[in-house]
Amino acid sequence: MTRITKQLVIGMASLLTLVMAHATTTTLRVNGRALQLPTDTPVLIDDQPGQLWQLIGKPAGMQLNWPAQSLRGAPTLVFSYTLIGPVTRLEPLEVLGQPITLTGDTVREGFSQSSELVIGAPMLLAGLVDQNGSLYSTLAVRRGAQGNKYLLSGYVQELLSTQARIRIGQQWLSTAGVTFSGCATPLPALGSYVEIRADPVANFQPGDTLTTVRSARCANAVAVGTPGAVGVLDGLVDAPTNTGFKLGTLQVRISANTEFLYGMLDDLDIGVEVVVEGVFFDANTLDATLVEFVRPAVRFEVPMTPAEITPNVAVRPFGVTVLANAQMRDDENILGVGLAQARQVQVRGWLDRFGVAHLARVRTRGNPDAGDVSLRAPIATFAAPSITAQGLSIDTTGATFFDANQTPISANAFFSALRVNHVIDVSGASWTPATRTLRGGVIVLLGFEHTQPVPPPSGASISGTVNDFGTESSLFRSGFE
Repeated sequence: MTRITKQLVIGMASLLTLVMAHATTTTLRVNGRALQLPTDTPVLIDDQPGQLWQLIGKPAGMQLNWPAQSLRGAPTLVFSYTLIGPVTRLEPLEVLGQPITLTGDTVREGFSQSSELVIGAPMLLAGLVDQNGSLYSTLAVRRGAQGNKYLLSGYVQELLSTQARIRIGQQWLSTAGVTFSGCATPLPALGSYVEIRADPVANFQPGDTLTTVRSARCANAVAVGTPGAVGVLDGLVDAPTNTGFKLGTLQVRISANTEFLYGMLDDLDIGVEVVVEGVFFDANTLDATLVEFVRPAVRFEVPMTPAEITPNVAVRPFGVTVLANAQMRDDENILGVGLAQARQVQVRGWLDRFGVAHLARVRTRGNPDAGDVSLRAPIATFAAPSITAQGLSIDTTGATFFDANQTPISANAFFSALRVNHVIDVSGASWTPATRTLRGGVIVLLGFEHTQPVPPPSGASISGTVNDFGTESSLFRSGFE
């Protein structure tokens, strides 16, 4: 064999090895968007280096931060948990002092119902942290035993520099001797998002101050970007206005060109989960081209009596159970103390994948008026002139109809365009409790056809929830020639 031939053989072998090393891919789904990636893509899994194939088949629900546009060469996908520690309260559920929301959308391992948990049970969770110091859990694992660390991620709710303590959620921790990295000042400011790792504590009790912190840093709840870069970000709405809202510390700006999916501008309640696509104006500002509501929004306004409030558990507008949770806003403390007398009450919320309603916001709206009620919800069945939604009957006789652009349409046009799971908005209707029927009023067909989200463009910053790690698949299923 000549030297040239030998070099050619070696070169071909090296090329084949390189090709085969990248011959398998997996479809990673993040924020509902499919990404086809090589299984040997470098990753960090809870700060430990690895490759993507190690996560294939694992339970979904971890959080991913992938600032792809800022890296050179093969980007590293950073997968993380949000909270590791013991259960410190059962009703409502808290883990390491953090109020937790579990829904039908939460991926659960080691338990099925929160009633199976006990104080001290070791837990591992991932999810979205709310500004109010709570966690919407996308993954919840009851572990067989506590591991070698606690992890606490969240916003600083209280800061006592003179006592060397800060509070994250309901958990106090000692800052004595702790050096925070990434903060503008030696200690994080009130409202800063921090990540804390600590040594586990034997027989840790609810209310104990955590004194075993071994590392602490200021961070960002969602990915930051560079001017002109594309971002696809998942988070919980904070500080909504007509011109924008916040995801963590990121300001999201909306305009007349912003498209809304599965909801509208006035569905942007505090604590509601959205996926935002847009372009970074600067590191902390995103101009949104798309705002997608992750779960169907529901809204009720109806007279309610004290008996229709179960403190700290649920409200029942129109008799529909809407569950309390850690992300809800209840400025009037209706869930805490109930109603003293019948009032007109507005309830905003969302539905999980099982159709269970969860509370986003509740507030009173004056004296009870059964002749002026409203409902926004996806429909279950329809046959003109009747519709059912959330177990309620809607008699559209005498109603006026509009499309999503507020253009008047006929009843025939309305029912011709209507589909199961379309969202409708009913206002100014009358309510008959005996038959659970709304009648008349103004009915708007909002629609919201559910379609497959388009994958993000190459180089986008991605931050959000892993829906599926996929399965390993060969690029050369038909053979390599």
